Amino acid sequence: MSQTNTSGVYDMITSIPPIESIFYGIALTLLSVLTLTGNSLVCLAVWRFRNLRSLTNYLVCSLACADLLVPLLRVIYIMISVFSGEWIFGEIWCSISSMCGVLLCGASILHLCAISIERLIAIKWPLSYNNKVTPKRIIMLLIYIWLQSFLLSVFPALGLVDHRFNKVMAECEIHWLKHPTLVILLILFYFLLPVTTMLVAYAFIFKEVRRNSRRISAIECSGTQCSKNKLKREMKAAKTLAVVVGVFFITWTPYFVVTTIRAFQGDRIIPNALQRTVITLAYGNSCCNFVIYALMNSQLRNAFNQILRSCIRHKQSDFNSTQSLNMTAVVKTTKRATFTDKATRYHKDTSEKNC
Repeated sequence: MSQTNTSGVYDMITSIPPIESIFYGIALTLLSVLTLTGNSLVCLAVWRFRNLRSLTNYLVCSLACADLLVPLLRVIYIMISVFSGEWIFGEIWCSISSMCGVLLCGASILHLCAISIERLIAIKWPLSYNNKVTPKRIIMLLIYIWLQSFLLSVFPALGLVDHRFNKVMAECEIHWLKHPTLVILLILFYFLLPVTTMLVAYAFIFKEVRRNSRRISAIECSGTQCSKNKLKREMKAAKTLAVVVGVFFITWTPYFVVTTIRAFQGDRIIPNALQRTVITLAYGNSCCNFVIYALMNSQLRNAFNQILRSCIRHKQSDFNSTQSLNMTAVVKTTKRATFTDKATRYHKDTSEKNC
């Protein structure tokens, strides 16, 4: 019994060199701050501004919520483990954190797949878009995305797979070496098929975008300015979302490749520093969407600017009100001291006269 407990405690201790742990922890800290700030702005902008409450942005907002949960349910605990040198949250939360990793990874890629299909319908069949894409169907789609991701993540709770604490990355994960078949299923249904769907969808989208570009160049009458602007907005949105998909592919492909190698060949074949780099790159995807939206989407960029300016003005007004209250208190104190001084002098003079 004592040997088992000692082994369990030892497995919860990290094996990251001190210098590397500093850089690894700083990188995770920056990612957490950027992810929380950026995705909170996306959700706040869609909630606050009516012109952003489109069906596409509802999908984008749900994706931002999934990205927002990544630091809250995963990265923060890894970061604390890196700085403390051990996992201090217990074996139960280790299993829950591992399941959350599968949940959020699946939710992110399914959201991007749904967004690509929605954009394909909007650009290729704009006249029938309102009939095919309705708020009710979007709600059903979001329920399906989160439900499917949740069902896959709870497989470990049914005893189908094992969890472990990875000492070289300071994170809890599925023991892939014991379940290499599961890795193939995850890669097939949560990477290859969705990415193929997105690539095919955007191939049709860019084909349609090129055809629409020719239509825009042919439009010169001022009476069709509204159609011209609408086509430009649709093409810009398609390009923005294509960049999102491309960034997702770049950031997550190394993780899936390395995970597959580890599942069939073991952990030792992959250098420890490379494993930490790959997982940092994968978690970095959660803050990339905000950067892409801020740079490429003018409506969201303007919404972000208005939110930040209102926050700055609110802080300045609070600061000014605090200063005015302090000045008022100082003036009252000064007046009170002056009145007290005058009263003292008056009583002193009166007593001298009486004498």
